[in-house]
Order: sequence, then structure tokens, then C-alpha cells
Amino acid sequence: MPWALHERIVEKKARYGRLRTGMSRKALGDLMGRMEAEFVYNSNKIEGSTLTRGETDLVLQGVTVGRRPLSGIISKSLDDIRAAGNHPGAMDLIRRLAFDASHRISEREIRSVHGLLMRGIVPDAGAYRTDDRAVRGAEFVPPPPYEVGPMMKKLADFVNCNPDELTPVELAAQAHYDLAWIHPFSDGNGRTARLVMNFILLRNGYPFTIVRDVERKTYLGALRRMDTEGDIEPFTTYVARCVEQTLDMFLQETGRPDLLPLGRLAGNTPYSAEYLGLLARKGRIDAVKKGKTWMSTRKIIAAYVAQQKGRTGTRPGRAKTRRR
Repeated sequence: MPWALHERIVEKKARYGRLRTGMSRKALGDLMGRMEAEFVYNSNKIEGSTLTRGETDLVLQGVTVGRRPLSGIISKSLDDIRAAGNHPGAMDLIRRLAFDASHRISEREIRSVHGLLMRGIVPDAGAYRTDDRAVRGAEFVPPPPYEVGPMMKKLADFVNCNPDELTPVELAAQAHYDLAWIHPFSDGNGRTARLVMNFILLRNGYPFTIVRDVERKTYLGALRRMDTEGDIEPFTTYVARCVEQTLDMFLQETGRPDLLPLGRLAGNTPYSAEYLGLLARKGRIDAVKKGKTWMSTRKIIAAYVAQQKGRTGTRPGRAKTRRR
């Protein structure tokens, strides 16, 4: 990942730790609850869930088809409702495993996470697939069923030992990719991979990191780059941006300076909003994505412009594009 992105994450993580320590238990619990609800909504939406953010909240609050049917929920797929309702149990297990620093995660526990996630949705929840699988839209063929168990054991050992001495974000990205490639389950592999990724991040002091549905195309595209080119860097950078954006959510809730759309911030620079957006996606500038809009601050953009002037001694790199 870009060094500037790594440095920002380290600095924001330190601020996150200090602010979290100073918050009341109730305030912290409320904030974490909202962030984790965002995780559940987005993780399921990526997989095609039809539930809205508000409907996801209702399910997480215990409003189920069997207990309190609501007109806005009852018409939705029962599997989508269960997928949302199953997440808290799986997330609690991930938290318990992550916060026990001496614990080594096992492939049996990864199966348990899957079992909690997919309970009532697939008949083989918590069990490895027993047939060959083709992944729709992917550029690879997952390994045959007889290789899944040994590969998952190696994955668990890799997560526990980190033999390549990767940073936590790099390790989380690699573990996510490896689990998605092994494709050990008949369904629910993406959801499970995002939770295993968060096991590593939580253990290393990060909040539950959200992969956003609005960036689904970028997310899947970065995974495919690894499939086709063997290049993990785009996916590592993407995961790092997700980590940074989640930290930004926390810091914004606790007093981050006002943010402005890049379209407004581009006005006093030599750059177009599109180019600043490209820099944001690559992690070159500190920016937050709200919905589909990238946002940053005047101070951050001014610092970037000054940095580019200092490097060239002239007008910075790429000017605003001219529309034809």
C-alpha cells in the first residue's frame, strides 16, 4: 500500500485508541453498535441482500418474521432476514477470539463462524463443500473438495504465525483473499472472509472494518487483479482504504473537522474533482467516502498541492482535464 496511506492509518489508529479510552461505556457501545450495523448491512448487500439499512436495523433489534411481522420486512426474502439476524452471533465469536491475545484461531473456529452466519440459510452451514464449484464472474477455479481442509488448516496457521511478517492490514487482506480463493463453503464465503479479515484487525487494535456495497465494483475488481495477475497490492490498498474510512467514521463522530466534497475543494487547485477522486481511491490523499461522494478538508488538499509544488518546483503534476 502507499506509504502515505500507511502513515495516516497508524496516526488515526492512535487517535482512535485515545478517544475510545476516554469515552463512556454507553457512548462507546452506541457508536460501536452503529458501526457494526453498517458492517452487517454492507456485507450482506454485497452478496445481493434486498434489505435496506433501516430494515437491517429492525432485524438487528430483534424484529423477526416470527415475532413481529412488519409490512416493510415481511415481503423480503427470509434468507436475507436470516443473513442479517445471524451476523451478531458470528461477530460476537470473532470478537471473543480476537480479544484473547493468547488464542490461536483454528480452521474449526472458522467453520463455526460460517455455521453461525449461514444457519437456516444453507443446509451445510459450518461444513466444507463436498463438490467442485465455479465462482460466477471469477477468473479462477477453486481447489477440489479434498484439498479444502488441508488448505484451510494452512490458512489458519498463516494467520496465527504471520511468517511473512506482514503488517496487520496486509495480513488481513491476504487472509481475506486466500479464504475467498479456497472457497471452502457452498455459500457465504465472502461474508466469512470479511469476518476473518476483521478477526486480524480487531486483534491489532482496529475497529470492525466495513467493506462498502457502493464500492462493490472496486472491491471485486481488486480481487480479480490478484486472480489474473497475481498482484495483491491493489487489494491490500483497497482494504487499507476501508480501514482508514472506518477509522474516519469513528473520528468524525468524535470531533473530526468539517468535510467538504472534492468537487468544492477542487475549485482553488490545479486539479479536477475527478483527479482528486482518483487520488482518494488510490490512498494518495486523506478522504472519506459518504455514499458515493468523496470528501476531504481544505487543509488536506492544500497540503497535497504544496507537496507537489515542492517536488517539481513548478505547477503541480496533472491539470484539470478539458472536456471535449
